[in-house]
Order: sequence, then structure tokens, then C-alpha cells
Amino acid sequence: MDFIDRIIYQASRPVPLRTLFLRWLLRTWRVGRFEARLSAGGVLRPHYGWCLYYAAFEAKALGFSAVTVAELGVASGYGLLCLCQQKKEIEKELGIEIVLVGFDAGSGLPASDDSRDLRYYWAAGSFEMNQATLKDRLGDRAQLILGDVSETVPAWSPRPDAPLGAVLFDLDLYTSTASALALLTKHDTLPRIWCYFDDICGGPRSAITDSIGEREAIKQFNLKPEREVLRDHLSQAFVFKNLAPESWHQQIFLYHRLSHPLYNANVHEDGEKADLPLL
Repeated sequence: MDFIDRIIYQASRPVPLRTLFLRWLLRTWRVGRFEARLSAGGVLRPHYGWCLYYAAFEAKALGFSAVTVAELGVASGYGLLCLCQQKKEIEKELGIEIVLVGFDAGSGLPASDDSRDLRYYWAAGSFEMNQATLKDRLGDRAQLILGDVSETVPAWSPRPDAPLGAVLFDLDLYTSTASALALLTKHDTLPRIWCYFDDICGGPRSAITDSIGEREAIKQFNLKPEREVLRDHLSQAFVFKNLAPESWHQQIFLYHRLSHPLYNANVHEDGEKADLPLL
């Protein structure tokens, strides 16, 4: 994108320039609580921060000392490194341990013959990882699990004391996402799991619809017989009241495990009273 195109792009954004400037200041100086900066959009990858923060909040409210967050589709590792930065701030603010896990093939997008995988848009081998460099930068801040998610996801489970609370899906393909959604059905999870789907929407060149890619994977996941029996469901979250609309809001989903033994446990910080003044 050249200079003129950048000016056109920024000037036409629905977010006022003063708000963009404030967000830049908050990302640079990191003043105030993380939750306040998150609501203002003043953190890097706010969609990641949202899922990470409120998964940690829910886990603490339910009495857990730790929570697990997984990213699927690590690629260059920028997202996982961003999570590491946010993890440090949220752990300090909420007083809870956050366990980060990243899943990736390591060799880029796999080849596929399934038409639902947007093969016209995603090329096999795209987003190959520089494994040595990323592992060195991550250190012990996050675990990196390499291999086909159809094999690595079934073989992995969160720690019993650190239930799975958020999953960030960036696998691009229908087949990979369909396999990875099995994470949500693991034994040790929170009753509500925050999810972000990077590729449920896109620009005109992606030509995404409800019957391909991540959207089709979500649909098929909800249609499984066990979802109907348990009444568990994965659907878009409507949790952004009083916030300025952002494009990533439509990409935040919640998996409600109504069958979870802690589902009805109250997580509200302060019980609201229904006291109303007399007219």
C-alpha cells in the first residue's frame, strides 16, 4: 500500500482520527488498567486481548488459579508473541496464571482436495514457520506444538488446574478448523470458552460464505448430535454494548457448555440490586 492509498484508507475509516491517536498513545505508554485500555482499543491485537482477559477473569471468578489459552495457526508467531506480552499484564492485574499453547503444522498450510478449504484463495505451503527463531523468542513463555492438528489436538489436554478458557482460530481452512474444534470438547475447560475466528469474514477476493472455510466448520460442529443432546453451542458473542463498533467484534464467538458442572456458578463481581427509586 503506497502513501496515497494509506491516507485514503485511514481517512475513510469509521474510527475518528482522535481515537486512533489515543489508541496509539495507550499502546505506546500502557497507562491505566489493561481492561480499560482494552475497551478503548488501546492494546495490540485487541481481539486476542479480549479473549485472553475475559477467559482469565472467568477462571478466577470460578476459583481457578490458572487458565489455558490456545492459538491455532501460529505461522510467523507474531500473534503468540503478542499473547505473551498481554499474558504478563493480565497475570499482574488479575492475579492468575495464564498458560499459552500454540498449534501449527510448522510447514505452512497443508495441501487439500476439499473445495471448502478455499483452495482458490489459500495456497498450500503458505505461512511456513521459522521454527528455530520463534522457539528462541518464545522461550518458556508459551508451549509450541507442531504437527497436523488432526493428530496433535486429540493427543493434547489442558492441565486439570488450568482449564481451557479461550481458543484463537487462524487455520484458514475448513478441514483444519473442523479438526481443531475438538479442543472445545476437552474434559478440563471453562463453562464458557472465548473464541476468535480470523477467517469467518474477509475482503471481496476471499469470497467467503456460510458454506465454506471456518464458517462451514462452525456450522458442522453445531450440527453434531451431541450438541443437540447437551444443548452446548458455539455462536457469535453479543458482548460489546456501549463500545464503538469494530470489525473484529463479529469474529468473537463463545462456546457455551450448558452441560458443564460449573455453568450456573455466579461469576458476577458484585451482585446487582434491583432497588429502584419511587416515582
